[in-house]
Amino acid sequence: MSKAVKDTKRPASPLAAIPKREVAFVLSSREAEEVYLCGDFNEWSPGSLPMIRHGGDNWWEKRLVLAPGRYEYKFIVNGVWIHNPDAAENVPNIHGSLNSVVEVRP
Repeated sequence: MSKAVKDTKRPASPLAAIPKREVAFVLSSREAEEVYLCGDFNEWSPGSLPMIRHGGDNWWEKRLVLAPGRYEYKFIVNGVWIHNPDAAENVPNIHGSLNSVVEVRP
């Protein structure tokens, strides 16, 4: 008598086939001593995505690889939540301020 062998491999997730894109989030700020990036992509976790200051310049950057979609985000500069003043789109949020929007295209 032979035993049936069950295949335990799971099929690849359909989401794995969606091409992701690298997105650069950039902020220019002379007064910033520390900057974090928060948004839909990290469940608005304030300290999980520190941005990198570039040299003696006054600009900060964080690169993320994101699936296509529309994401809202903000920066935390020296402990203060701000929208991106250079974003192509900013939308009102439930807190009475603005969230910035980035569209990641397929």
